[in-house]
Amino acid sequence: MEILTPIERKNIDIFLGQKNEDENYLQRIEVKGKKPRKLFFIIGNNRIFFFKVGGKIETDHHFLDILELKYDGIKEITLKFKNDNGKEPLTFGVETDADAGEIVLAIDYLFTLNFPGMQSNRLKITVPEPKRTEIYSSPNALIPDMGACGGFTLTYFSMCDHMNIQPISEVSWHVENVISGTLIREFDYGFFFKKERIITADARPIMAALSINPYFNSFSIKDIKLSSECIFSIIGLINQNLYFTKLVLNGIGLDRSTTEKLIEAFNSNKMIPLKELDLGNNSIEDKGMLVLGEYLKVTPYELKSLILNNCSAGKNSMTVIGEAVSNNENILKNLKYLDVSGNRLENDGSSAFSKLLERSKVLSTFLIGNSNPQFHQLSKVCISLTKFDNSGNRITRKDNIHRDMVSFLNHSIYLSNLNLSKCQIPVEAVADIFGEGNLIKLETLNISDNDLGDEGLTILCDFMANHQSIRSLDLSGNFSKRTKARQTAIESIVNMLEKKSKTHNSIRSLILNSGYTGGGSSSRQLKGDLLPIVCSVFYNGSLKELDISGHSSGDILAAAIGKLLQCNTGLETLYFDDNSITSRGLALIKFGLQRNTTITQLPLPIKDIAASLKGDATPLNLQKLTEVSNEIQQTILDNYTNKIQGTTLTNIAKTQSLSRARANSTPLVIDTKSTIATCAGLNSFISIDIDNTIEPLANLIVN
Repeated sequence: MEILTPIERKNIDIFLGQKNEDENYLQRIEVKGKKPRKLFFIIGNNRIFFFKVGGKIETDHHFLDILELKYDGIKEITLKFKNDNGKEPLTFGVETDADAGEIVLAIDYLFTLNFPGMQSNRLKITVPEPKRTEIYSSPNALIPDMGACGGFTLTYFSMCDHMNIQPISEVSWHVENVISGTLIREFDYGFFFKKERIITADARPIMAALSINPYFNSFSIKDIKLSSECIFSIIGLINQNLYFTKLVLNGIGLDRSTTEKLIEAFNSNKMIPLKELDLGNNSIEDKGMLVLGEYLKVTPYELKSLILNNCSAGKNSMTVIGEAVSNNENILKNLKYLDVSGNRLENDGSSAFSKLLERSKVLSTFLIGNSNPQFHQLSKVCISLTKFDNSGNRITRKDNIHRDMVSFLNHSIYLSNLNLSKCQIPVEAVADIFGEGNLIKLETLNISDNDLGDEGLTILCDFMANHQSIRSLDLSGNFSKRTKARQTAIESIVNMLEKKSKTHNSIRSLILNSGYTGGGSSSRQLKGDLLPIVCSVFYNGSLKELDISGHSSGDILAAAIGKLLQCNTGLETLYFDDNSITSRGLALIKFGLQRNTTITQLPLPIKDIAASLKGDATPLNLQKLTEVSNEIQQTILDNYTNKIQGTTLTNIAKTQSLSRARANSTPLVIDTKSTIATCAGLNSFISIDIDNTIEPLANLIVN
C-alpha cells in the first residue's frame, strides 16, 4: 500500500531520478535520539536515503560509507557511519520485526551485488542469534548472481557514484560486450583511449573497482603517459588487489618518487600472487632502481618474468638489481624471463648478472640490448638459456674482445633465438661468430642493420646454408653500397634458400626489407637485384614468411610476385610495401593471388598506393587502386576463412588441379645462375600494355 502522498511521491521520484537511483525498498521510520522525528527510509542501488515528511531529502549515505548495521531484535536498527566525526550512530525504529529483517536483507543483498569481491572493509551486519538464523533462512534471503567479469560494471558504477565522478561508458561497454563470455582475464587499460579521461583522476573508480574484482588476474598499461593522480590510483589498486598475477606498467611515466610509493604498496600487500612484473620504459633512474633492487632482495613474490628495460638505470643500481635476483631464492627458482636492456651494465652490472646465469636453472630469456655489457665479466653461462638479445651493443675485433661474446654464446648450449641487430659487426668477425660448429641449436637469428655489405652477407649465408637448425633469418638493412660482389651475395642467398628448402629443418621465415626509411642515400635498396631471390622461392614449399619491403624494385617485382603467388604452395605471409608498385603491378599481384590458396597475410602496400595517388591523382587511377585493393583483400579473407573453417570441396579440387599442373611442369629454379637468367626474362613484361587488357599470369612467358 502506498504510504506517500502524491506530492511526496513526486518530490522523491524527481530526486531519485536526478541521482540515477531506483527505489528498491521504502519504509516509514522513526528516528531516535536527541531529535526524534519521522522520516521515509529508501534503499536505492548504491545509497540509502532519508526523506522528510513532504518528500524533501534530509540526508543520504553511500553503502561504502556505512561501517556497521546493527539489529538487536527489538524493532530498532542502528547505523554507524565511517568518518562520522564522533557523532552518535543513527538509530531508528520500524513498525514490525519483519520490516527490520527486510531492511537487513535488502542492504546485505545490494552491497554484495555491487561489491561481490570485497573481503576487507566490508559493511558489517550484526544480528544476534537466533534472530540472524531466522532472517537469513526466510524466502526473501537471496544470494545475488555475480555479474559479468566478476560484477565489474556494477562495482564501477557504484564507485563512480561514491566518488562523484561521471562513469566512462566506453569502459563498461567494453567489459560487457567484448570481454564478457571470453577467456580474457587481462584488463588492458590501453584499450580505452578516450585517454583524456582515463589518464586523469577520473581513473580512480576504475582502479577502485579493480582492487576488489576477483575476475581479472592481469593489469596492463603500455605507452600511455598518465597523470600523477592516475598513477597514485594505480598504486592504491596494487595496495588492495588480491588477484593479479601479472602487472604491466610500461611507459606510463613512473619516476623515482612514484616508484618508491609503488614499492611501499608492494610491501604492504604481501597477499597479491604476482608472477610477472613489467616496469619498462619509465625514467625511474638510479635512485628509484636502487629502492626497487633493495625490495627485490626480500620480496616474497615468485616472479617468473621481470622487465626493467630503458629505466635510465646506471651501473650502480643495475649491480644491486643483479645481486637481488641472484640471491633471492623466490626469484632465482622461478625467473624465466629477464629484460634489462637499455640500462648500463658495464663491468659491475655484468658481474652481478653473471652470478644469476651461474645459479639459475630456469632462466630461458635474457635481454641486454643497448646496455654495454662486458662479456669477460659474463663468464658464467646459464644452461637453460634459449633466447638472448645483444642488439645495439657494438661488437669489435680489437684485442679479440668479440671472442668473449662468442665464447658466451657457444657455452649457452641450448641457445635457439639470438638477436645481434645494430651491433656494427665487422665483416671479419662473421666467421668467428657463425663458423662451423658454433651456435648449433640456433633457430632464429636477427642480424639486421649491421651493414654487412655484399661480402659479409655472402659469408653469413654460406654458413647458414649448412646450418642444421636455422629456421628464421632477418637480414634487413645489411645491403650497403653495391659492389662487384653483389651477384655473389645474391647467389649465396638463393643457394641458402634452395639448400635449406630440401631439409626437414628448412628456413620458414626470411626478412629482407631494405631498412631504408627515406632521406639520404638509398644504397640499401636492392632494386632489380631482388628479383632472383623472389624467383628462387617459386617452388619453395617450406618458406612460410617473406618480407621484401623497401627496395623500390617497381612493377617488374610485382610481375615476379604475381608468378610467385601462382606457383608457390607454402607461403602464408608476404610483405612487399615501398617497392614503387603502381596500380598496374597491383593488378598482376591480384591475378596471381586468385590462383593461390595458402596466403593468409598480405598487407596492402600503403606507401606504394599513396605514392601512386600522389603521382596520378586522377579519378581513373583512384578507381583502379580501389578496385584492385578490394579484390586483394577479399581473396586474402577467403583464404583465411578457408584455413580456419576447413577447405571446401571446391577449393580442394582447385588445389589438386593446381598441384597436378605444378607437378607436371618443369621447375623454373634449377640453380642460382638459371634463377638469375629467369628473372632477366621478366623484363619482357614491361612492354605489355595492361591499361586495357591484363594477360593472365598463366600465359606469361618466363624464360
